Amino acid sequence: MTDFEPRGRIVVGVDGTAPSQAALRWALRRAERDGTELVLAHVVDDAFGEMGSTYGADARNAARELLDRTRAEVADDHAQVKISSVLTDGSVAWALAHATRPGDLLVIGTHKTGYLHGRVLGSRSVQIATAAPCDVAVVPDVELRFRRGVVAGIDRAMTAESVARAAALEAAGLGDEVLFLHATPRIPGAGVESVRADTAQNDVVTTAVRAARQIHPQLEIRARIAHRDPAEVLLDAARDRALLVLGPGSLEPTRSPIGSVLHDVLLNVNAPVLIARTGHGPAVLDADAHVGATAR
Repeated sequence: MTDFEPRGRIVVGVDGTAPSQAALRWALRRAERDGTELVLAHVVDDAFGEMGSTYGADARNAARELLDRTRAEVADDHAQVKISSVLTDGSVAWALAHATRPGDLLVIGTHKTGYLHGRVLGSRSVQIATAAPCDVAVVPDVELRFRRGVVAGIDRAMTAESVARAAALEAAGLGDEVLFLHATPRIPGAGVESVRADTAQNDVVTTAVRAARQIHPQLEIRARIAHRDPAEVLLDAARDRALLVLGPGSLEPTRSPIGSVLHDVLLNVNAPVLIARTGHGPAVLDADAHVGATAR
């Protein structure tokens, strides 16, 4: 197992719901492992202020009580973890994102627990992943005790090394293997172009494996190339894994910062997902109304 160099804080959205509690448990395990400060964050949606000053004041009082109670409960069982809290107002997604800084890890819970359920409902995890300046972890309310291993989606040369490094750190921290997956639908009748594409895909995966070896030479690494819909491949592989690591999407200023694959995965998440925006944050981002931590 490699030594960790904790960077920044772990900021977890809390609202008292089951998904929020799952995110808090996940964040606590990580804070204990890495010796990282844990920040409990809650957002009072600015819609309460529009309902009148009394509603806004009541919402803030209830939020403060929630934070104080949660902090006390956590401190009793995790005395070795440095814990603080922050209460803020505004749009939940943007307020949570603004509560973090580069080098932090933002952890949020989500109601999503299976494929295809999120397409109609939508998800603020996509908004948070777009807005946050740091790595983001989206944690569904699923049983994780018997899950093992890390799977990482490797999509292109531009992000292969950073995603591979993040995944290698995660796998080393868990004492598990890492599986690198590169998935792209095969184009029928592509001929020579298909051969060229296969060569490029092999090169991308090789780059990822090399980067992971530099992080941890003894790490158990597997790699696979699949010719199916990338989101489906990743979700299938993540179903019994402890963590799925993905890049942030497009890095080009003229394109959406959230790629279609990441978008589909976040809307149908079945395992904790680490969006490795920095590639070196403290080892892996849904929310609703005033709750600030849980996606619908």
